[in-house]
Amino acid sequence: MKLHKKIAMITVATLNLSANAAEEVAPKGITGSAEFGMVITSGNTDNSTTNGKFEISNDTEQWLHFGSLNVIAAETDNTSTAERYLLNLKSDYKLDETQFLFASLSYDVDKFSGFDSQTTFAVGYGRNFYNTETFKLSAEVGPGYRVNELETGEDESETVLHLGAKSKYVLNENSHFVGDLSLDSGSDQTITIIDLGYVNKLSNTLALKLGYNYKNSSEVPVGTEKTDTITSVSLLYSF
Repeated sequence: MKLHKKIAMITVATLNLSANAAEEVAPKGITGSAEFGMVITSGNTDNSTTNGKFEISNDTEQWLHFGSLNVIAAETDNTSTAERYLLNLKSDYKLDETQFLFASLSYDVDKFSGFDSQTTFAVGYGRNFYNTETFKLSAEVGPGYRVNELETGEDESETVLHLGAKSKYVLNENSHFVGDLSLDSGSDQTITIIDLGYVNKLSNTLALKLGYNYKNSSEVPVGTEKTDTITSVSLLYSF
């Protein structure tokens, strides 16, 4: 409970900041992207790592709907060493140019995490602090509910406090940084995910993306690690 109170106090203080830097931006309609990366090595040890990600959003005057699917697979000497599928769905209802209400759902299947799956649903309030052509920053907070399905067939569930943030910084017309934070804290387990990326455009639709993903779980089944990191190089197609 102490951690919940600290997070709530920090979030409330942040949400009370001035949002004067937010500008009115016209809805973008339907946009999306698909990225794919693969690394293969051979010799004394044969390794292959594949990652793919698909994102789509529909930005209207009143709503912003977003969905993404992440797939990661790795093999060493024909033995699977990583296999993960992450689905994220989210809808924002715009109260005005800077404030919104949200509902989100994440479904995480990681074959090497000790869980069959982890599902988290959250609702709450969010705010756009900056929404300009060069810099975007938003944050959100609200209650949620998480269900962990264990490999033993048992289920664990708990209420959580969800805290999220998204940012984008444009360096120039050809490159930008993106950063996402997701923290779901319950009395039994806190899951923190940080996703960072650098995108460099090759053409109007193609880009090269360097990515770094960090996931930490405060409590995990015996025999599994608390922290997973992924560094990737991908070809990104946007539409």
